[in-house]
Amino acid sequence: MSKYSQDVIKILYTHQSEYISGQDIADELHISRAAVKKVIDQLKADGCQIDSINHKGHQLNQLADQWYSGIVSHILSDNQLVTSINVYDTVESTQTIAKQALVGNNDTMIILSDEQTKGRGRFNRNWASSKGKGLWMSLVLRPHIPFSMIPKFNLFIALGIKEVIQQFSKDKVAIKWPNDIYINDKKVCGFLTEMVANYDSIEAIICGTGINLNHLAEDFSEDIQHRATSIRMHSDEKINRYDFLKVLISAIEKRYNQFLNQPFESIRDEYIEASNIWQRKLKFTENKKQFIGEAIDIDNDGFLMVKDENNQIRRLISADIEI
Repeated sequence: MSKYSQDVIKILYTHQSEYISGQDIADELHISRAAVKKVIDQLKADGCQIDSINHKGHQLNQLADQWYSGIVSHILSDNQLVTSINVYDTVESTQTIAKQALVGNNDTMIILSDEQTKGRGRFNRNWASSKGKGLWMSLVLRPHIPFSMIPKFNLFIALGIKEVIQQFSKDKVAIKWPNDIYINDKKVCGFLTEMVANYDSIEAIICGTGINLNHLAEDFSEDIQHRATSIRMHSDEKINRYDFLKVLISAIEKRYNQFLNQPFESIRDEYIEASNIWQRKLKFTENKKQFIGEAIDIDNDGFLMVKDENNQIRRLISADIEI
């Protein structure tokens, strides 16, 4: 990709309502019209729908199914959540890239990739991260908080993500405690929170998020079709990944600020209302031990209260739940 591609696509994106001439683009970037034409031809070959009319200019109608760092930086320019935005075509895992990026700096970061070849979720499970279909992202945040607050982080962020997915879905979106997002009992999003800490303080929280945006049923492998879904499958139209990302980061920023400044008790009722685990028998796995039980409450510390088959009350800080 030309070194000017990100600048050209940003200019086209910000002038979508009008045609802009190749000369105007060239003047703004201090390059030749031939260089602009070469970039636009490549963008078209990549899948961008661009109208080009002699003596009128170029107009962007539709972007390709990929992330362009120039546009990402533009739409997130007013965010207060992170100071650094890094966009990749393909990585093994955005979590791995985020950990490597921590070395030698104190930035807050977004790591975003079109594809993950070794994406993973909670309990080190594989997360299918096909190219061009979803949102695969890691956030590096640096809260000055005690270790005891970490479990509550997931609950605040889950509410933010759930709210955004609901804006794009016709069907009800719900949270499976603590941080999986479901539509009609099929998983649409999961996120993995990892902590980087020394003996007395937290250096960073790395929150890896995978959201199935535009998958169709046939895009999922046969072994997960019965339990996976996408937002597109619950919407009348294809999801605009840039619109979605902008709303998502804004919602996460709002919930992150709540997390830093308010107790979980302030959102407890809201979280309970958003959850899909009530009044049903569930299989719980905690520390590799399984039991059947019924979720009965979430306390003010964010712990899940469960009544097991022996009518014993268990207080869980983390567990895998099968619906």
